[in-house]
Amino acid sequence: MNRSALALALCITLAGCVDSESPPEPDGDDGGQDDGGDGDDGGDGGDDGADYSIADAIVYRDDLGSHPGCSIADMTYERGGPTGYECASKAYPVESEDTAKPIVLLIHGNSDTPASWERWPVDTGEPMIAETLSSLGYRAYSIDLRIDLVDDPGSNNDTENAARNIDHGWATPLAQHFIASSMAAEPERRFVIIGFSLGSTVVRDALRRLHLEALEGGASPWERLDRVILLAGAHHGVSTFAALCGSNPTMRGQVACEMGSRDNFATTDFMAALNGPAGAYETPCADGDSAYGEAGACGGNTVAYTTVVMRDIDDGSYQDEFVSESSSRLEGADNRLLELTDTDESGYFFEGLLKNHYGSSRSPAALDIVVEVLEAP
Repeated sequence: MNRSALALALCITLAGCVDSESPPEPDGDDGGQDDGGDGDDGGDGGDDGADYSIADAIVYRDDLGSHPGCSIADMTYERGGPTGYECASKAYPVESEDTAKPIVLLIHGNSDTPASWERWPVDTGEPMIAETLSSLGYRAYSIDLRIDLVDDPGSNNDTENAARNIDHGWATPLAQHFIASSMAAEPERRFVIIGFSLGSTVVRDALRRLHLEALEGGASPWERLDRVILLAGAHHGVSTFAALCGSNPTMRGQVACEMGSRDNFATTDFMAALNGPAGAYETPCADGDSAYGEAGACGGNTVAYTTVVMRDIDDGSYQDEFVSESSSRLEGADNRLLELTDTDESGYFFEGLLKNHYGSSRSPAALDIVVEVLEAP
């Protein structure tokens, strides 16, 4: 398989992937990607009889020593990140850090790398979230979930994982370690976490698991967390569910099963732990008191949540390739909408193949929202 065809095969499900040195060229195969549709978005599912325990509902790769994705081998950029984080991450240079501002942690999407936060083309593109944070004096780190090291069989995308998709069992332990290490390394600082696409539910799942650890005597994440900003997240289903869940036993199918159907959402076991009955768990500590139904969990700290997604089309169909207004919104959050023209025009992903989905993180309108939220008093 040539380089361009291989690169395209890696790109599917809740974001794309790029080569940070030169963009791959598409070969016309979208790997089974669902391009949206006009189905009935089922909302948050309500209290549908699901088990709303916040205990783990899937199997996680918690042993980082044996986790294929916790590796610094063959990195294509200089390793940087929080002291104590054992896996791959990137630090963005900041000429004059404002230490009164929170440290920002970036969690990218599926089939992607830290490059999704950065200008494209590398030398001539407009500043994106990474460069903007640096210019405003924020220290920022991006995790690298190392989709290049996926260990699923990969000869095809129907029953195997040529796309090198990852699921929460792969990604959440890495993000959990990333967040915990960052907070431990900077005990006097506050934090903001930004997730895009799959990274949005990874953020929420990592915080849930850190909360469970805190109940057993571990460090709580809530008391030092200022804001959580979630861009184009599939909190109530994803478009690829019908095509992949149940038909593909690898992480490629499993991640779709975890999310549930965007077009007719019914709570999955995985999402039940994050969302709770009628969305009761969706924004822990947004009231400064309760997390996952437990009062007094926040140390008196209020966490502000913001979601960003493209507006649905008036006829009831969706322009974002993977999510919709209803699938991305969270109860208790400031749920922001982009217009249908707010797309990623940088050509970052295959010259704009998923420019609608990436509009939630790479359009000028999305960037304006992120800056507004970060700089708010």
